[in-house]
Amino acid sequence: MDWIDRLSTGWKAWVLLFALTITAAAPGVFNLPALDRDESRFAQASKQYLETGDYITIRYQDEYRNKKPAGIHWLQAGSTAAFGEGEHLDVWTYRVPSWIGAGLATLMVFWVGIAAIGRRGAFIGAALFGSSLLLTSEAHISKTDGVLVFLITAAMGCLLRLYLRKDNDRKLAIAFWVIHGAGFLIKGPVISLVAGMALLVLWLWDRRDHDWMKSLAWWPGPLISVLMVLPWFIMIQIATQGTYVEGAVGKDLRDKLVTASEGHGGLPGYHLMHLPAWFFPGIILVLPAILLTWRYLRHRTLESLGDVDRDALKFLVAWSLTTWIFFELLLTKLSHYILPAYPAFALLCGWAAVKLMEGNRAPVARWVSTAFFVIGGAALIAFTSPWAIEALQADKAGDFKTVGADAVLAQWSGSTDYPLFLWWMGLGATGLAAVAMLGRRISWAVAGGVAAAILLGWQARIYVLPTQTWVQATETAKLALADVCGIPRTDCGETKGPDRVLALGFAEPSYVLTLGTQNLHPPETPLELPEDEAAYPVVYLVNLENRTAQEDFPKVEASAARLGRCETRSQPFYSLNYSNNDPSAFIAVRYEADCPAD
Repeated sequence: MDWIDRLSTGWKAWVLLFALTITAAAPGVFNLPALDRDESRFAQASKQYLETGDYITIRYQDEYRNKKPAGIHWLQAGSTAAFGEGEHLDVWTYRVPSWIGAGLATLMVFWVGIAAIGRRGAFIGAALFGSSLLLTSEAHISKTDGVLVFLITAAMGCLLRLYLRKDNDRKLAIAFWVIHGAGFLIKGPVISLVAGMALLVLWLWDRRDHDWMKSLAWWPGPLISVLMVLPWFIMIQIATQGTYVEGAVGKDLRDKLVTASEGHGGLPGYHLMHLPAWFFPGIILVLPAILLTWRYLRHRTLESLGDVDRDALKFLVAWSLTTWIFFELLLTKLSHYILPAYPAFALLCGWAAVKLMEGNRAPVARWVSTAFFVIGGAALIAFTSPWAIEALQADKAGDFKTVGADAVLAQWSGSTDYPLFLWWMGLGATGLAAVAMLGRRISWAVAGGVAAAILLGWQARIYVLPTQTWVQATETAKLALADVCGIPRTDCGETKGPDRVLALGFAEPSYVLTLGTQNLHPPETPLELPEDEAAYPVVYLVNLENRTAQEDFPKVEASAARLGRCETRSQPFYSLNYSNNDPSAFIAVRYEADCPAD
């Protein structure tokens, strides 16, 4: 037994793998501000569950959010009710389900792998998956994908055991359908798609043999899955006057299938090009996994494989390949769409690692895969370096129209003054993993790669991303608001904060989530100040770089002059809005009903 075998035995393997993902992602859960735009929309809808007591209809402020089912909102509302306080403005409480879901997904990869490729390969594959950049990134974002990949992997584990054992175990079939129902409540038919495509390929691959699937057709299973979804579906159709299906299927799903929804397009190969970074560190074994899998499945005379081993590889190939191809061909492309294929990728890499340890040779694939690993590591190292940030700042400071680049850069200075010891350790671990892989020290290559992923991820989540306020438009806007005591319901000594903020030229969801549901943004923002003196103070947040705001703000000032209101204006604060790549120059203007005596 080597050190990997010792780690992979008994209960400690489960604890280590869960802790791996949880600790890798933890800094992002607590350190990062609310992200635009999907995360803040999900969290805001969950917050409104708690505010309204309506746990059926999904809303974003006053609008229906007829996109995804309610499952993730129930989980987020529950975690926020348990851990949150006050007005539930802390985004980390909404991230807990994704965080825990990602950790459980890593355990499910290990569970699937034990049956498919043995405990040693399963442990390696689960470690590669649990430390992968895409998973640990989704783990600290309050969306569906961390929970969804856990449920999909668990469902595929049930199917794998049915396929390998050929015993039509009805308990496993029922478990699959229960998990399927839960997955459908999280993100609709994605779980059906991943499982269904794999089943179709296996049916064709095995010359239309479907005997092992018979227990899946046993009627209680599908009925349970339908009954898990149907009551909520009926209630939300009634609550939204029949518009939920129109929005979720006729708009959201249709747009993703037939167009590049919200501008998120790309050519086939999009996910493949992102693999070196998003599947880091597993990319170090991807090409050997492809070569050895092809060798074992296509050229049976080269090695002796039992039927169970061959079937396990077939299942993992059917799962990974169909999911990857579908999302490569889908017109709408976002990096996280491919995440349900990563468990199968990781297990194939774990299996390949064991085969390389046993003496199988794949020199060209090993060298090329190491080169891709170095490319992915170099991208992460560059991304987390202060020099890359300074270069980006210099480029973006010139985009402002209302202020010179020098003034912008002066305000942004200091954002790269963060420690680099994790960065240097990550750089070293990346180099050691590459050297170990080229030297055929596979176990140490895996260990070095996992360490590099964790260290570089920590560098980004502890030191880099939290300090880059200049690309966090809402956080920059809050600096302007604080300058005039404009944070809602936060008093500054004897100065009273406003009940809400009225924004001009700015409407990011993180603004609504972190400042409160009551805050208004275009086009709801009124341009006339209230005549009722009890309504004051009134605070406007103005993005001077926005053309519409430039036209509307003089109307507000004219109203203030007509009513005789006094104003306090903040200094400008500059930001790059990463959601649309536009510059933002914020000022906060506070209006009072009574002018102080001279």
